[in-house]
Amino acid sequence: MNVAPAHARRSVNEPLIDSLARVTNDLAKAAREDDQSESFPTKAISLLQQAGCTKAVLPKVWGGRCLGWRPTSRATLLDVLQAIGGVHLSVARLFEGHVNAFQLLWTFGTSAQRDALCAHVHGGGLLGVWNAPSPRGEMSLTGHPPAAFRLQGSKAYASGAGHIERPLVTAKHEQLGTVMVWPLDSYVTGPASEWSMQGMRASTTRSVTFNSAITSDQVFGAADDYHRQPIFSGGAWRFLAAQLGAGRALLDVMRLTLVQRGRADDAHQRARMAEGAAAIETARLWVEVASSASFDDALEAAEVIAKVDMARMVVERQLLDVLEIVQRSVGLSAFSRASELERIARDLATYLRQPAPDGLRDAIGRRAFDAPIHPTPGLHDDLKR
Repeated sequence: MNVAPAHARRSVNEPLIDSLARVTNDLAKAAREDDQSESFPTKAISLLQQAGCTKAVLPKVWGGRCLGWRPTSRATLLDVLQAIGGVHLSVARLFEGHVNAFQLLWTFGTSAQRDALCAHVHGGGLLGVWNAPSPRGEMSLTGHPPAAFRLQGSKAYASGAGHIERPLVTAKHEQLGTVMVWPLDSYVTGPASEWSMQGMRASTTRSVTFNSAITSDQVFGAADDYHRQPIFSGGAWRFLAAQLGAGRALLDVMRLTLVQRGRADDAHQRARMAEGAAAIETARLWVEVASSASFDDALEAAEVIAKVDMARMVVERQLLDVLEIVQRSVGLSAFSRASELERIARDLATYLRQPAPDGLRDAIGRRAFDAPIHPTPGLHDDLKR
């Protein structure tokens, strides 16, 4: 069953969106094949490259569109992530990592490092961000400039492991602190059995281990630049956009299925469609708020983080509701492995499981107690005394 692209009502004059639309059908076919084989989505990534998505992160002098790091690219990136997420969520995850890595390396790199980065991406290189600590301990960087460093240790949950040649990793140095490293040497990938999840099977997520010689030009930024706010927390809107695309696709599959079954006039199905449409629109509005805030220099870092954190909480809840609505409306066939809906739902349910949701909600609650989000002047002044 073909699903209308998530960007169908937006960015109609955006060349990148138009290019992506031309490969959507092939991308959908690749998504089914990649899920079944549980292998790295080589063909799908090639389709993104063909559409110009991976090189779009480059500055204009390199033929790119500054995607992901210039405010003028925000709306386009939002639409691109939704469009990819609605067809192939594992690839959307990998592409979001590519955008994130480029933004960080470009932002904190020197002029020479930026040139090396652009040359790599222009030559077809795919980037990624591997920061999750390994149970085996923290990644370390030893040695002192101008002599060579040594990068040693492991990372967990590295999406694209074994296929991304030069990822961005974080490592702790005794004097430099936690820094970003863009290693040139190869690494060892953990076994495929490490990623036996229900969904996102084509993301090839597993552990990686480094034992590499590192030169100074492969170390980016200063101590803890990786966690600098609001870039660190604010960028979460990107994966929300990809998840939203999958949610919209699910609702489209539900709509088409019910129309084909002649159930569109059923009052109960209309009620569920109304709830699903409202949930998707609520999620869309919050992703819009979060993406706008992340590029708004007029906002304090704390304000950006608050808006993006709330968006994360709301979008998760709305998309979980959509999953339930769609599966209840379509019925048992929604769980058939032959169904497009089953794969998209499985991928979305897996991707929605981001780390520390309770901590996120607690932080939102603490901020709301400390400072009213939308205070009403003069209301209950007696309670403030």
